[in-house]
Amino acid sequence: MMYIWNGYAVIGKQPKLTDEMLEVITKAEEMLAMGPENEYSADDDCLVKLLKGLCLRYLGRIQEAEENFRSISASEKKIKYDHYLIPNALLELALLFMEQGRNEEAIKLLDSAKQNYKNYSMESRTHFRIQAATLQARSSLDGNSSAVSSVSL
Repeated sequence: MMYIWNGYAVIGKQPKLTDEMLEVITKAEEMLAMGPENEYSADDDCLVKLLKGLCLRYLGRIQEAEENFRSISASEKKIKYDHYLIPNALLELALLFMEQGRNEEAIKLLDSAKQNYKNYSMESRTHFRIQAATLQARSSLDGNSSAVSSVSL
């Protein structure tokens, strides 16, 4: 729920809270790795990677965040239920790229997230964020910084 309501953008402004959240997520990741596998293990693993990637992004650990977001796309065929994870991971990776000024790469990811994934939970919310990020990335490429002011969409 914290992700859906943009809670990581709020927590991300407080490094101590973000570190504590990362500790909780890392423990969950370890528990999943030690537990028995079931048909939803890939979904659970990818959810943990999305949340971990967000914490790492806000802590400035860019490479690690990128690896977590990319691993979700790599697990796409294993996901059984939580299909929202892939387009949201692409969105978060695009936002990460935008923070680094890699707007052309970000736009490609955003287009992929919008065009290639349909009928998943909270799709309209994700599309709203994708649209806002796309406008921001394109305006940055055009040299117009007034369209959207924050990358923490």
